[in-house]
Amino acid sequence: MKRLILNITLFVLMTLGSMNAMANDSTVKYGIAISHDGEQIAYGKTGSGDTLLICIHGWSSDSSFW
Repeated sequence: MKRLILNITLFVLMTLGSMNAMANDSTVKYGIAISHDGEQIAYGKTGSGDTLLICIHGWSSDSSFW
């Protein structure tokens, strides 16, 4: 029973966290870059500063995962 309550609590917290991330998604600037071989690469950019962090999602997801 304790494990079920813990799992439900974690699920609710993860859901609320993802809803918060989607609400802040308006600050992302989307664009398309062209690679050296002519392929289009879609990207989203947010924040500022000297450090760059590149997140690459897996096959069956999109940038909302991050």
